[in-house]
Amino acid sequence: MKDMQFLKENKHYFIALAILPLVFFYLDSRFISWMRAIQKEKSSLYYFLESIDPVINVISHGTTLAIIACVLYITGKYTNKRLSETGKYLCIGFLTTGIVVQILKHLFGRARPRFMDDFLFIGPTLKGGYDSFPSGHTAEVFCFAYILARYFPRQKNLFFVYASIVALERTEDCSHFPSDVVAGALVGIIIGKLLFEIFKAKQLVVN
Repeated sequence: MKDMQFLKENKHYFIALAILPLVFFYLDSRFISWMRAIQKEKSSLYYFLESIDPVINVISHGTTLAIIACVLYITGKYTNKRLSETGKYLCIGFLTTGIVVQILKHLFGRARPRFMDDFLFIGPTLKGGYDSFPSGHTAEVFCFAYILARYFPRQKNLFFVYASIVALERTEDCSHFPSDVVAGALVGIIIGKLLFEIFKAKQLVVN
C-alpha cells in the first residue's frame, strides 16, 4: 500500500522521467532544426520571439529571482509572516538549485545546441559550451514556481505558466535542447518539493 501511495503521489515525476528518452532521441534534433529554419527564414514567428526575448531574459535572470526572493523575505519581516517564509525558502531554493544544477551540468557535459545538433554527452568536464544538461534557468524558475504555488495555491497556474514560458525561451534561442528544459523543470520541482517537505517537518517539530 505504501508503494502504491508513493507512486500515486509522485506519478508526475515518473511520467517526466519516462518521456525523457523520447525527447532525447526523437524531439531534440528535430526541434532545433525547426528553430534554425525559422531563424534562417526570418519569419513573423521569428520576429515575435525575438521581440519578447529581452523581457523573458530579464524576468528569468538569476539576479531578478534573487531580488524577488530577498524583497519578499525583507518585506514579510515587517508585514506578513507568510511572505517572509516564502522569501526565505525561495532564497534557499535558489541557492540549492544553482549548486545542484552546476554539479549536474559539468558531470554530464552535454554540448549546447548552438555547437552540436546530435545527442552528445562527453562526461565530466569544465569545458565551455558543454554545460547544456540540465537547463539552469528552467530549474530555478520551476523551483520558484513550486514553492510559490505551495504558499499561494490560487495563483499556481500563473506561476507554472511563467516557468513554462521561460523554459520555451531557452530552447527558442538554441541555448538548450528540449530535453534540457524537461530535465531542468524536473530538477527544480523535485528540489522545491524536498525543501518544502523539510520545512514543513521542521515546523511540526517546533510546534
